Amino acid sequence: MKPTKPSESLAVTRSKYPSKPRKQADPRIAEQIAQFHTQRKLLTNAFWVAVAAIVAISLVSSKTSSFENILGAVLIALFALLPSYLWCSGRVFGMPIFPVFALTHLWTHASPLLSEHPIVMTYSPDSRFLASLTVVGFLGLGTAIWFQLVKSVSVPPTKYLVLKTERGDTFFLMVLFASVLFHMYTTGGWFLLDGGVFSLVRGAILGLTALSVFVLAYRFGKRELSKTASGLFIVLLGLDMSSSSASMILVRAMSLFLLSTIAFIMGRQYIPWKTLAIVVLCFALLHIGKGEMRSKYWYQSFTLQPWNYPAFYAEWTETALRSFTNNDRDNSESQSFLERSSTLQQLLLTESETSKGLPYLDGATYAILPELLVPRLFNSEKITSHEGTTILNIHYGRQTREATLTTTIGWGLLAESYANFGLWGCAGLATVLGIVYGYVARWSMNMSLFSARSLFAVLLMAYAFQSEFTAGVYVAALFQSGMTLTIVSFLLMKVQDDRVNVQGTR
Repeated sequence: MKPTKPSESLAVTRSKYPSKPRKQADPRIAEQIAQFHTQRKLLTNAFWVAVAAIVAISLVSSKTSSFENILGAVLIALFALLPSYLWCSGRVFGMPIFPVFALTHLWTHASPLLSEHPIVMTYSPDSRFLASLTVVGFLGLGTAIWFQLVKSVSVPPTKYLVLKTERGDTFFLMVLFASVLFHMYTTGGWFLLDGGVFSLVRGAILGLTALSVFVLAYRFGKRELSKTASGLFIVLLGLDMSSSSASMILVRAMSLFLLSTIAFIMGRQYIPWKTLAIVVLCFALLHIGKGEMRSKYWYQSFTLQPWNYPAFYAEWTETALRSFTNNDRDNSESQSFLERSSTLQQLLLTESETSKGLPYLDGATYAILPELLVPRLFNSEKITSHEGTTILNIHYGRQTREATLTTTIGWGLLAESYANFGLWGCAGLATVLGIVYGYVARWSMNMSLFSARSLFAVLLMAYAFQSEFTAGVYVAALFQSGMTLTIVSFLLMKVQDDRVNVQGTR
């Protein structure tokens, strides 16, 4: 049966046989359609408020007067925001996996043009605009393919694996607690684990933590958690972000906060502006002081116990406030943040060097993917998941192999695809991501948030945030987390049969 659009009737009539009863559609679809119509206006309004904020920030912070930079940034922003608009306005359904992925191009490719990223500005205006068009074409093709898969509602299966609500809340709170302990163990140096065991534990906990935060934040937003569970969730989320940031690497805590915010907004249909402003201000303050804190602690034997967190963060805050009073230091820190989030310079590098005769990699960074799927327990000499990044940096003269052992320069999926196959590689990546993100979103439509399908969609959406990942890092991390989810599905989930409920409504 061809899926019906939301504006069409969900009942199927047979005009040639009026005496036969009308076949009723799955009531879960009707309920989902009704929810989308009631939520669409709120989400659309929130989208336009967010766009207005982005425009205002861009106008205030923009440093460029280059027509090519402005036009390129505007085009990238339009195509990066288009999937989110389609989702917020109710024109597409399912988990917003591709919209989240597309949004990352605002800070990785559009922002560097407006802020005049120092490396980006070493290339000619024509080169910068050509790179912008590459990004636009990539996003446009990916959006078109994804849209075809999610523009209508799919019929869910009558049988699927699901984690019962009460058990699910308890399980995800326990995962979040385990994540807190893991980060405290890591920064505290409590004991040593074998490299293979540590890798497995880290992959399992970090993957499940993303699921836990999204599910609990969504249910907290919908007011479906008990008061006790709500309190525990807020406390554990704060502890997890604090313990992971104690390593002076903020990206994971920021990713979890962004993921929890999206889930909360989806559940509550409300944007908590005050909370967002406070947390963003805290992250900005920590970011300003982290350079000096790293210089002080990273190059010595550094361990931090949980009971020392208050004093440590007090010192970090004092350092940040002292640095903030120095305008030159403040500008330097702000610029370094933009530099680290940008991957546009990598795309410019690949396009520039290719035009000078440097050959493509012809899939060298993709050929290592099968080896990365083998657990380190079974291959003690297994290459690292960053091997693809190392190949790219060596090929383009960014680093030597020795230098890659201490510093990693991120590339992102788009620049990697161009380095391997040029524009055909970019088109291939857009096709693959459009199909995968669209299919998983459709595959998990109308399912319980505790179903195995929905949880995998959430997991995929969490990795869509990671804008600096190359294919090797992305696939290895997703595979580890996916295997953990598979084990959880078999051990804790039960088959739910909705055939009786569906038949009872006909």
